[in-house]
Amino acid sequence: MASLRYHFAIFCAKGTKLALHLMGRGATTLPGKVAARIDPKILARLCSGRDCLTITGTNGKTTTTHMITDIFRNCGYTVVTNVSGANLLSGVTTSMIFGLKDMKKAEKEGRKVICVLETDEAAFGKIACQIKPKVSVVTNLFRDQLDRFGELSHTRELIAKGLDTCEADILLNSDDSLVSELHKGREDRTFYYGFSSRSMKENNEKYPGKSGLLPASSDAEYCTECKEKYTYNSRSFGHLGDFACEKCGKKRVPARFFAKYDLSKNPANEGYEVTLCDAGYGRNEFDDPSKILEKTVKLPVPGIHNMYNSVSAVAACVRMGEKIGDTEGLSFGKCASALEHVEAAFGRMEKISIGSKKICVMLVKNPVGLDRALSLVAGAEDADGMYMLLNSNIADGKDVSWIWDVDFESKTFPQKVYVSGDRYGDMMLRILYSGVERERIIARRMEECAELLDQAISTTADGKCLYILPNYTSMLALRSILVKRYHLKDFWK
Repeated sequence: MASLRYHFAIFCAKGTKLALHLMGRGATTLPGKVAARIDPKILARLCSGRDCLTITGTNGKTTTTHMITDIFRNCGYTVVTNVSGANLLSGVTTSMIFGLKDMKKAEKEGRKVICVLETDEAAFGKIACQIKPKVSVVTNLFRDQLDRFGELSHTRELIAKGLDTCEADILLNSDDSLVSELHKGREDRTFYYGFSSRSMKENNEKYPGKSGLLPASSDAEYCTECKEKYTYNSRSFGHLGDFACEKCGKKRVPARFFAKYDLSKNPANEGYEVTLCDAGYGRNEFDDPSKILEKTVKLPVPGIHNMYNSVSAVAACVRMGEKIGDTEGLSFGKCASALEHVEAAFGRMEKISIGSKKICVMLVKNPVGLDRALSLVAGAEDADGMYMLLNSNIADGKDVSWIWDVDFESKTFPQKVYVSGDRYGDMMLRILYSGVERERIIARRMEECAELLDQAISTTADGKCLYILPNYTSMLALRSILVKRYHLKDFWK
């Protein structure tokens, strides 16, 4: 009976996908929803006996997932992943169903298979208990869609419950005081990644204006043990850094996997060099330097925040290799080198050529994400215009007041600034208050965003780039416009 239900669920999912594509729509979630209604255990059946890796957290999930996927593929693995970024239970199920054919073929031919699955923070518990990952990465925790997630302590508890439903090795961001607390009760399976504390301190001292622009959020600035305010020996951005509590002694745990960097070399440029390090099993950055493996790579996706994504991706692949007994195929050197061949994920620093010009799409959905994007645009040598789109649909979060938590004032914008979206008035007002002259801003309603995009591209100089910063639903609308107007391949294909 279970087998019949399983096969019928697969059949119905395929039929749903065909129907949606005939209507010209993507099939990233509904097939999985239909299949799960027929067989509630279908995801567990699809993942049973397979090597799975999950990625969750506030920012960087999709980029990190994309990096991990490309590293595995460059190391000879067949990978099934939710490439569209559909990371709820229905989206993960859909991806596994339509990856089944490739998995079976690879397994029959004796090739290595791995499942790399991005998971929503709130849905992580429901997903992890079914797929039973061998390795799970937690990127960071920042304020994001408070009307949906609530306070960060609640989001952390949802992730913690998911971790307790499986026996995965856990990779935590040591620089995030909220994330690193997830080690409690799970110490024997926890590993850390982050920035070199020495490197952070040196860059803070040499380039104070480029470090930690946003203050630590109220959720993260106080010790959860004794409520004392953290002090920072050094910071990268937001509340990420080398934190310590002077009252109870709680402090950042030194990381096994870490990145060394130099802010004198502009992180906003493509090909930015960073040195990735692996201190080895049971060691950290302060142990014997002669035993630390190092590899300097050129990051395929610019931005200081993508250094975190890069080091976590390499850490995940190396740890998975140790977990499944493929330490040669997934050695630190091979994984770090493979990182240079990674391409940008959908909407995450994705550069697209439009004739002699380029556009670059960067999803922004919360204060820290927008702050990082604005910093990158300010430092980008090819920036000739900036186009911001702000919606407030359910998937975005109805409250857009978070844009006032972003430090616009210290940023240098391109001369031409375009604004659209359902809440274009809110964004235009925020930009005006930052000191940008009214005549430099061209704003249109969401219904006119396609025409505004045409105008923005037409006025971009040859060889230069228009940087586009949409939030979630405006990004999907933008992608649809690019598919129709500029013949881009749709993201689900």
